[in-house]
Amino acid sequence: MIAYLLALTLGATNPAGATAAGAADTAPAQAAGTWLVSDVTVIPADTDEVLPHRSVLIRDGRIVRILAPGAKAKAHGATAIDGRGKYLVPGFVDAHVHLANEGAIRDSKDPRISTLDLGSAHRYDRQVMLGLLKAGVTGAANLGGGARSDEDLLWLREEIAAGRIAGPQLYVGKRINGPRAAVAVQPAATVPASKPEAPTTAADGAAAVRQARERGYDFIKPYQFLNRETYRAVVDEAGRQGMITSGHLPELGCASCADRAFAFAHPMDNIAHSEELTRYARIGSDLAPRDLDVLADAVAERKIAVTPTLVTLKTIVGMYVQRAVPPVPGDWAARVDPVTRIDWAPPANRYLSQAFRDQDGADTFSAGYDFARVLTRQLWKRGVPLTVGTDASLPGLAFGVSVQQEMIELREIGLRPIEVLRAASINAHRLFDPKSGSGAVREGERANLVLLDADPLADLHNVAKIAGVFAQGRWLPMAEIDRRLDEGRAFEQALSRQIQTHPAHPGD
Repeated sequence: MIAYLLALTLGATNPAGATAAGAADTAPAQAAGTWLVSDVTVIPADTDEVLPHRSVLIRDGRIVRILAPGAKAKAHGATAIDGRGKYLVPGFVDAHVHLANEGAIRDSKDPRISTLDLGSAHRYDRQVMLGLLKAGVTGAANLGGGARSDEDLLWLREEIAAGRIAGPQLYVGKRINGPRAAVAVQPAATVPASKPEAPTTAADGAAAVRQARERGYDFIKPYQFLNRETYRAVVDEAGRQGMITSGHLPELGCASCADRAFAFAHPMDNIAHSEELTRYARIGSDLAPRDLDVLADAVAERKIAVTPTLVTLKTIVGMYVQRAVPPVPGDWAARVDPVTRIDWAPPANRYLSQAFRDQDGADTFSAGYDFARVLTRQLWKRGVPLTVGTDASLPGLAFGVSVQQEMIELREIGLRPIEVLRAASINAHRLFDPKSGSGAVREGERANLVLLDADPLADLHNVAKIAGVFAQGRWLPMAEIDRRLDEGRAFEQALSRQIQTHPAHPGD
C-alpha cells in the first residue's frame, strides 16, 4: 500500500542514454587490492560472537584470513589500516529502496527535471551511490521502477561490480503488476485485456517472469493488483526460474482478488512491508489484537521473511500529523540533492496534499504504525527473518542514512543490537544472494564491510560512527567518501540553478 500511495515524480530511464553516457566515462576500474586491518574487534554477525584484537587480511575482494591476537600475517604489499579501538561489521543492506538515476530524470514529466543537463560522467548516479556508502550501505535491493529506469540500474550494477563506479552491490528487482480491479464485495468490472506490462492471465504473468530472468533481473516483485491466478503464476514461475520474490500481498475485496488464505497458500519469499500484513488485518476487523497471532503464525509457518519498513510508516504518519516532511538527521539534510527535493515538495509530495488527508482510513495511519510495530515484534519473537528496508527516497527518507534510522526502529521494538546488525546484513544476503556467501565477517566471504569507530553492541546509534567501508572489496575511508561527495557539490549546485530557470509546469 505504501508504494501505491507514493507518487513518483521521477519516471523511467532511457537505457540507450545510459550506455552512451557510460561510454564517455573513461575512468579506469579500481582494482580490488590487498589490505590488512590490524588489531580490530570483529563482529561476524552470523552468531553472537565478538572477536577482539584480530587482524583481517582482505585480498581480491575476499576476506582471506582472520588472525588470532598476536598472530603474524603474511601480507606482502598490503595496505595497512589501523583497527585499534574500532569494530569491523558486515556492510548494511537496504532491502527495500527505489533508487533515483539519471535515466529516470530524463524521463520525468516535470520540465524542470527532464531538461536538466546532466553531463556525460554520471555525476548524479555517483553522488547517490556515494551517499549510500557514506552510511555504511554496501548492498541495495531496488524494488521496481519504470522499465527504462531499471535498464539504467542493470547497467549501473555492472559498472559497480567492475570497479568503474564506487557503490553498493545492487540487486535489481522487476515489478510485475496488473491493472487495479474494482475493490468491492460485488463482482469486479470486466477484466482489462492482458498485456506484458500489466498481465491479467496466468500465462502472461509467467511469461513476464521469464522475460525478467532473460533480461538479467535479480528478483521479482509481485505487486498487489495482480488478480489471484496471475499472482499465483508469477510466484510459482519465479520459483521455477530460481528467482526470489519480494513484494506486496495481493489486493483483497473483489471478485478476482485473493483472500488471506490464498495468499499464504502461495507465499512469496519476502513480504516488503509489515504494513502489508496490517492491511490484511483490517479485513473483517479494526486492527483486532487477535489478528496479531493469526498473521504472525501464518508468516512463521510458511517461512516467509519480512522487511518491516517501520521508518517508512513513521515518516508518513509524521507528514500526516505535522503537515511537513520530517527533518533528515544530522548533516544529511545538506546531502539531499535538488532533484529529490522537488519530489519531496508539493505538488509532487502527495502526502502533504488534502486529497491524501481526505482518503478513507487516513485517520487510522497512526494506529496502523503502532500495529505494525507490535506485529513486527511478534514476527521477531517467532524467529521470522527480518531485513532492513526504507522505501527511500520517500519524502523525508534520504538514501543511506534512512537505513540507520530503520535499524533504530528495530532496536526500539526489542531486537538486541546484534540481531539488528543481522537483519541489516546476514538476513538480506540470505534473501537476495544465498549462493554467494552469508555476508558475515568470515574467511572466504566477500569483503562488503563497515569499519566503525565505536561499539554498535553497546549502543546501536554507533552504526553512524563510520571510519570507512569496504565495498566490493575496495577500501574507502570516510574522508575519501566525503571528499568525493564534496567534489560533486558544484554539480548539484549547477542542477539547482538549472531547475530555478524552469517553471514547475508548462505555461506557468
